[in-house]
Amino acid sequence: MDKAYSDYVFKFFRQLAEIPRESGNEKEVSDFLVNFAKERNLEVSQDEALNVIIRKPASKGYEDHPIVALQGHMDMVCVKVEGSDHDFEKDPIKLIEEDGWITADGTTLGADDGIGVAFIMAVLDDDSLKHGPIEAIITTEEETSMGGAGRLDLSQITAKYLINIDSEEEGILTVGCAGGLDLEVNFPKEYEDSQGDFVEVGLKGFAGGHSGMEIDEFRLNAIKTLARLIQGIDGLQIARANGGVKRNAIPSAASAVFAVANRDEAIKLINERIAEVRNEYKDVDPDGEIWVKEANFVGKVLSKDLSKRIIDFLYTIHDGLYKKVDGSIVTSSNLGLLEDREDSIFVNLMNRSEIDSQKEDWAKKQALLVEYFGGKAEVVSEYSGWQREDSPIIDLAKEVWKDVHGDEMEVSTTHGGLECGLFKKTLKDTEMISFGPDIEGAHSPAERVNIESVANNYKFLVELLERI
Repeated sequence: MDKAYSDYVFKFFRQLAEIPRESGNEKEVSDFLVNFAKERNLEVSQDEALNVIIRKPASKGYEDHPIVALQGHMDMVCVKVEGSDHDFEKDPIKLIEEDGWITADGTTLGADDGIGVAFIMAVLDDDSLKHGPIEAIITTEEETSMGGAGRLDLSQITAKYLINIDSEEEGILTVGCAGGLDLEVNFPKEYEDSQGDFVEVGLKGFAGGHSGMEIDEFRLNAIKTLARLIQGIDGLQIARANGGVKRNAIPSAASAVFAVANRDEAIKLINERIAEVRNEYKDVDPDGEIWVKEANFVGKVLSKDLSKRIIDFLYTIHDGLYKKVDGSIVTSSNLGLLEDREDSIFVNLMNRSEIDSQKEDWAKKQALLVEYFGGKAEVVSEYSGWQREDSPIIDLAKEVWKDVHGDEMEVSTTHGGLECGLFKKTLKDTEMISFGPDIEGAHSPAERVNIESVANNYKFLVELLERI
């Protein structure tokens, strides 16, 4: 391993880890990047969305080489283990090095996409490198809505090539990605007096994961399973119901408290269904907890009619893989959030597809189902996919990888969302690729990044920039 390469990148990653940067809370890290550029006398701009663009002149003798954009996002998903007192608004991420990997102490690491930003900072900082003019584009709110990229003035981007550093598997060159949209669903609350005894059902500790990367592994969706366990229970009246933590993460936990007509019969039936679920998921997601128990509740409950409509909707709505071709996921939907809000029960469905028309068609079907069950649906946060196209930068990247590392680079598309889809809609003539080091468990407290892989990929980037 070329340790100097990884040490240089992690120097900047550690600085980023000190700064809270959950999506929507990027002011401090955005200002940090602006100051980073100013300290190096680099041209820098910051827009109203807090996106940062930094320009570095070409190395001596490389002035006539094409302009290259290096792109990543500064925000991160913030999830912590149960019982953690970490405050993502003020506490730094505590890094742990173990067995060749960097992980965090009980929280997400932020390697998605802090490592990509650290790569960019390393290139901007190192005046010994050889490269043409650089346009560094570091965006905000990628993890929630791609709102930063959506508000970026792309007329100021003049690069011939754009290299996105937001992929998570070494040796794979990404040349296309899924687009996405969120269908936000609300069931307005209707109350009535409770009629029966209360029961609690809960699930926690399941694998969860990234809804773009692991949606085809058929892991348990805690919200869907919650609905399955209690669907059709006689006299059901929801007191409270919640599940999931992020719209783009497969829910690993969910729970509900509700009144039933006959508590003993309800618990018996639910236990039978728990046994069925345990058997079905024993090979793919065996380690979570599921419980049913007697409960006490004082307060308003939802009407029987509304409770039935909500649970029937959650039970019926499609979740997971929809289409897969030649080993690549094309279209999917993730039932990611169930929230008990003041005036409504809120549900979020995140749809992804490389094909925009299929993504939109699937959301239309879901909206019709929402309407059937008496809810209200609205499409938000829609962004385009990036469809694969052949280009010279792909061939050059493959050649450089083989020269540097000796093996072939695989060319593929991803079902995850990349900002390239938004950029490509406007920057039609800009050739784009994406790559990155091995990152596991993104969007979960198990997130970790491989140190040797960081070195390998940074070495690849340095050589690629010299040869463009």
